Amino acid sequence: MRLTTWWPQLSPQVWVLVAGRFLSQIGSGIVLFYVPIYFVNLVGLSAAQVGLGLSSAAIASAVGFFLAGAMTDSPLWGRRRTLMLSCLISILADGVFWFAQSLPLLILANVLMGFGDSLYWPASGAAIADESPGRQREEAYAVSGLADALGSGLGIVLGGLLIATANAYQLLFVVDGITFFAFLGVLTIMIKDTYAQPSYDATQRGFKAWSTALLNPMFLGFALANILFTTYINLMESTLPLYLTNFVQPSTWLSLTPENIGVLFSVYVLIVALLQVPAVRTLQRYQRVHVLMLSMMLWGIGFLLIWLVGLATGWQLILIVLALVILAIANVTYTPFAVALVTELAPKPSLGIYLSLNAQCWTVGYLLGPLVGGWSLAQNEHIAHALWATVSLSTLIGVLILKQFVRSPKKTLVSKQGHLSDYDSVAPNQAKSNTS
Repeated sequence: MRLTTWWPQLSPQVWVLVAGRFLSQIGSGIVLFYVPIYFVNLVGLSAAQVGLGLSSAAIASAVGFFLAGAMTDSPLWGRRRTLMLSCLISILADGVFWFAQSLPLLILANVLMGFGDSLYWPASGAAIADESPGRQREEAYAVSGLADALGSGLGIVLGGLLIATANAYQLLFVVDGITFFAFLGVLTIMIKDTYAQPSYDATQRGFKAWSTALLNPMFLGFALANILFTTYINLMESTLPLYLTNFVQPSTWLSLTPENIGVLFSVYVLIVALLQVPAVRTLQRYQRVHVLMLSMMLWGIGFLLIWLVGLATGWQLILIVLALVILAIANVTYTPFAVALVTELAPKPSLGIYLSLNAQCWTVGYLLGPLVGGWSLAQNEHIAHALWATVSLSTLIGVLILKQFVRSPKKTLVSKQGHLSDYDSVAPNQAKSNTS
């Protein structure tokens, strides 16, 4: 009974979306983790070229996120059809990855994957928000993050097994395509669009909604901090595995082969998965901006330990595990709180627009991450090591940005108990009903 009370009580539609996301993340974990290693060490492209190829996904996402915001709020497309189109484009991207043996094809594959992925996030976030009222929303995003982490972790492990047994990197793209087919089937059969479409007049105000969000100084301040967060996540996913493979001396306890690094990152993903719901339950009592400041500081500590990994001799494994644990906690304290904050800020008819703008922060971060990481690893060993110390110091900027929200007067972006004070002042009766 205690377990059923503790476990989030979510809408069946949310659980179906979570299950579908788990399937697709298995494939994404299989592919994304090993793409840099495959194209640098087997295809023969340079780290800088691979960084350019990965960054092209972010450029495509910049266009895709704007389309996704409009499509998600559109009576013609809605959440479900946008998600289905996302799956179809991602399947096509896997086909291009299979044939890619040159930089142009790598760029094309990443453009398609980035475009498909960009359609997913605003539509999925809006669909979950539609079915998750009040404070239940944070828990819904935490469970979605749990599915992401478990799927990615399982994908990394399966990818490592496929490489170790068959040494067939291209088979990874086939498995990824199959998981997207499975997700498409779930969307087709089990998902319904429950969102009540806005009236014609409300739709006509779409341009004003875009301009209002883009000119909101508080939202823009949050976006700057969010870009730092997403850059850190990308460096963790795309640059750190290659750095550990090519620049860190093997430990006497463990050889840093791609397979072993995959196991270490699976531990990281497992920690993220296990802490998703407990972290939300524990930290809901605090202002979201305080939780995000904690996350920013943890990212700084984690990257500082990665810098020490490059300098230490004989202690690499201990430092890598400690760094991955801290970075996992940093991830958990960032994702559900940041997304829930944006959904509270957004008016209901413009939810897709706000989520697409929030997703643009991921676009910028996933553009900067491969470029900075790829360039650093293409230089000498000293610059590759110094990258992590520099990134660690940059978190101080993020803390200063977030601190401005704490100092803000009455119309602050974030208030306690997960409610926005502006939102509460507009609808005090709703706020009271949520807390009763």
